[in-house]
Amino acid sequence: MKKTLLLSISICISLLSFTQERMVPASKELVNKSFERKHLQLREPATLIENANFSNISNLKDSRLAGEETEIIETIYDLQTNATVGNRFHIWEDGTMAAVTTRGVETSGWNDRGTGYNYFDGSTWGPEPTARIESVATGWPSLTTWGENGEMVVAHTSFSPYILTVYKRENKGTGQWELVEYSGPGSPVEPTWPRIATTGDNNEIIHLFYSSYNAYEGQENALLYSRSEDGGVSWFPEDEILPGLGADQYNDIHADSYVLASKNNTVALLYADAFADMFILKSTDHGVTWDKIMIWEHPYPFFDFNSTLMDDTLYSVDYSGNLAIDDNGMVHVVWGIGRVARLAVAPPSPGSYSYWPYTDGIGYWNESMGQIPEAENVHHTMMPEYLESLGMLIGWTQDVNNSGVIFDYEGTAETPFAVYRSLGISTMPTIAINGNMIALAYASVTETFVTADGTLNYKHIWARFSYDLGETWGNFADLQTGNIFHQFDECIYPILAHNTTSDGVFHLIYNADNYPGLFLDDEHEAVINRIIHNKMDFTIGINEPINAENQSLTVSQSYPNPSAGITDIMIEVTKTSNITLELFNLTGQKVFALPARTLSPGAHNVRLDVSSLTSGVDFYTVSNGTETVTHKLIVR
Repeated sequence: MKKTLLLSISICISLLSFTQERMVPASKELVNKSFERKHLQLREPATLIENANFSNISNLKDSRLAGEETEIIETIYDLQTNATVGNRFHIWEDGTMAAVTTRGVETSGWNDRGTGYNYFDGSTWGPEPTARIESVATGWPSLTTWGENGEMVVAHTSFSPYILTVYKRENKGTGQWELVEYSGPGSPVEPTWPRIATTGDNNEIIHLFYSSYNAYEGQENALLYSRSEDGGVSWFPEDEILPGLGADQYNDIHADSYVLASKNNTVALLYADAFADMFILKSTDHGVTWDKIMIWEHPYPFFDFNSTLMDDTLYSVDYSGNLAIDDNGMVHVVWGIGRVARLAVAPPSPGSYSYWPYTDGIGYWNESMGQIPEAENVHHTMMPEYLESLGMLIGWTQDVNNSGVIFDYEGTAETPFAVYRSLGISTMPTIAINGNMIALAYASVTETFVTADGTLNYKHIWARFSYDLGETWGNFADLQTGNIFHQFDECIYPILAHNTTSDGVFHLIYNADNYPGLFLDDEHEAVINRIIHNKMDFTIGINEPINAENQSLTVSQSYPNPSAGITDIMIEVTKTSNITLELFNLTGQKVFALPARTLSPGAHNVRLDVSSLTSGVDFYTVSNGTETVTHKLIVR
C-alpha cells in the first residue's frame, strides 16, 4: 500500500440548518391581504413590448459563477411558462446532458425568439447559443431523448396559424436537426404549448400532448394527445382527447398547466391548475391505455370566471407543479399552494378573481396516498396547515434571520416580492428520483436578500431531500446563500432532470437575473437572464436514513462505494464542532488521519481519492469528540 492518500475537502454547498418545524409565514394582516387579477386566457402577443432602455447594458450582471455552477444559455425573453415548466433538461446514462429554454434577445418584436439549446459532452458544456435551433420564431420548447442515442425538441411557432415544430436528430449533441411539422387536426385547432416524452427499449415511442389554443369539441381549450412509433412520420392515435378530459368533465384545460414524465414503460401527465381538479393521467403500456387518478377534486366543477361565485376563499394549486416516476413505476407529485376566490359578497369584475399572495407552501403526494381527503371545510383541503396534518406539506419559506416572523419590516401597499403568474411565496417546485432518494427544488422568497432600493425580496432556489421515497424529509438548503454572484439575483424556474445518473448526484437548471418580475410583463427593463446548471452534489448518502434528532453528528456512507477513485463522504453537524476523520484497514492499521478541523453547523463534503490504496475493505471513522460514526469503504 502506498504511504500517502490524497484528500481534498470541498464545501460544495453549505447547507444552512433551517428548522423542519413549520414557521408562521407572515403576520395575520399580511396573510389575509388580497389582490385582484384578470384571468389569463393564454394568447401569443400580437404586439410585443419594445423597451428603449435595452441599449444600456452597464447594468448587466457579470456572468462569472462560483461553486458547482455553469452558465449555459442567456436570454432576455424571460417568460418561460405561464404555469408549469415543461421537460427542458435531460441526462443520458453516459452522463451527457442537454438543456433548452425559450431564448430571445431582440426585444423589438422578438423576431429571434426560439429554442436556445446547449449540450454537455460529459466534461464541459458547449458554447452558449447565439441563435435558435428552428428556422422560424418559436417558443415553449420541450426536450426528450429519442432513439438509441438521439434527441427531440418540440415547440410551437410564434405566428398564426400556430403549428408545432418537431426537431430530431439521431445523435445527441451533434449533427443536423431534421424538422417534422405538426399541424394538428386542422381548423379550428392550432396546436400550442406542447409537452413531449418517450418510452420503449430504444426511446422510440413518442408521446405528445398539446393545447388546442382555440375552442374545440365544446371546450374553451382542449388537451390533445398523439403517439408515434416512427419518429413523428405518422401518429396513432392522433389528436385524441383522452377519456376524462373532455367537455363532460371540464369546460377548459388551461394551456401550460400540465407537465409530462416517463420512465421505462410508464408515462404520466400531471394537470395542476387553481380552478380545476388536480390529477394525473398514467399509462403503463406505452400510451395504449390510460388511467385518470384524482389527487384533489375541485369543489367548483366547470368553474367560470364570469359567473361562478364562492362562499369562502379557496386554497388550491397555485398553477405550478411537477411529477416524477420511481423505479417501481409509482408517480410522485409536488405543487405550489395558492389561495383564490370569486366571493359572492364582493365579487371581482367579470373575468377576474382575487388571490392572496402571502399564502405559502409546497405540497407532496404519491399514488400510495390516494385522493386527498376533504377537510371539514372543503375550501381548506389544500390549506397548508391541513396538508401538514396529513404529512403532505414539504416546503415553505424560511425564517432566515431567526426573528420568529416572516417579512418583519415596515411594508408598503404593494407585495414585497414578485408573484409572476403563480401566486404563492413558495412556488415552481420540481422533483427527481434516484433509487429511494427524492430531490425537491422550488423558488421561494428569501429574507435578507433585498433589492438595492429595499422594496422587493429576491427569490432563491431552495432544496430538500427525502431518503425514503417521501416518508421523511431532511433539512432545507438555499442554493444561492454565500455566493457573492447571487447577492442581487432573482432565481426562478428550477427544473430538475428526471433522468439521473447512478452516482446519486442531481442536476438542476434555473433562471437568474437582477430584477424580480418579468420584463415581458413590463415590470422592469430588459436584462440578461442567465440559465444556470447546478450540480447538486451535497447529498448525504444514497438510501441513507436520517439520524435521530438528538444526534449532533451525521455521517453518510461514502459514495460511490465500492470506489476505485473519488468517493464522497458527507459530514453534517448541528453545532460548531471539531471533527476528525481516520481510515483503517482490516488489520486495524491506521492508513490515514485528517487533522481536527472546525466545521460550522450544516453539511460539509469530504472528497477522498482512494486510487492509491490497495484493493480491499477499509473503515473510516468520524468523531466530534463525543460521538463517533464508522462506515465501511470498499476499494477496488
